[in-house]
Amino acid sequence: MTEHPHVTPDEMKQALLQVFKFLKQFLSDHQLRYVACGGTVLGAVRHQGFIPWDDDIDIYMPRADYQKLLTMNDVLRPLGYEIISYRDKGYYMPFAKISSLNSTIWEFQRLPYIMGVYVDIFPLDEFSDTDAGITALQYRSHYFFDKYINAVSHYPFSFLLKNLLRMDVHQVGLYVLNCYRKRSPERYLQAFIDFENSYIGGKGPSCVCVTQWEGRIFQSQWFHDTIELPFEDTTVTVPKAYEAYLTLLYKDYLTLPPLEKRQSHPHYFVDLHKRYSLDEVVEMKKRCSVNK
Repeated sequence: MTEHPHVTPDEMKQALLQVFKFLKQFLSDHQLRYVACGGTVLGAVRHQGFIPWDDDIDIYMPRADYQKLLTMNDVLRPLGYEIISYRDKGYYMPFAKISSLNSTIWEFQRLPYIMGVYVDIFPLDEFSDTDAGITALQYRSHYFFDKYINAVSHYPFSFLLKNLLRMDVHQVGLYVLNCYRKRSPERYLQAFIDFENSYIGGKGPSCVCVTQWEGRIFQSQWFHDTIELPFEDTTVTVPKAYEAYLTLLYKDYLTLPPLEKRQSHPHYFVDLHKRYSLDEVVEMKKRCSVNK
């Protein structure tokens, strides 16, 4: 749950929208391509903006453009933004984010990494393999990166005790693996990078973000033609074939999900106006805990 109750969902969305508007202009200025994906396409089609209970924006970039963007921090940082990826020590996702340098988000307590309000950026790769072959590739990718996530996670001893009492074998196993893997997270990350380098650069009729949605294989042509749709007070680029894309992902995508599935993303700590260091946030959390 977000630590700062004064950060309302609307404030979070407005802050996120500012990051997205900056990103759109930056990509246009540097002739880099993007297309919205997942819930951002669904939100644009069904709600002309954010899904009401959601608070993120996701985009795809063709692999070549994505790789170029990862090298542009020297241009972005003077403008108040940064690109973060697995190249940054302690970052725990297999895809990149563009993040505001003037805000603070600590997403998950067990993953102590500071960023700002962000847009998720996924690389889109093409393949000529069968759907089964691509799906196997996706599962293999997750196998490698999950080891790295476990290696950079921080599980307190109380986590072990709690799950021993519950006799939760899976959670206890995570703790034991963490104790072993955290001695050399770089090794697990390098295994993932080597695997990623083995498949990027291909061309073909199918495309996926390898680290996302195992088994849902898209047609490359869906992303070759794009259109602009309204999104809040701006527009967003979506696949022209968004109906086929959304049907594959969500089936009856115009029907709202049941209430229990309308959930936003939790954050362990949020401040929309200042970038704090990890040490500063830890100290604030301690003070907050003492004052409760």
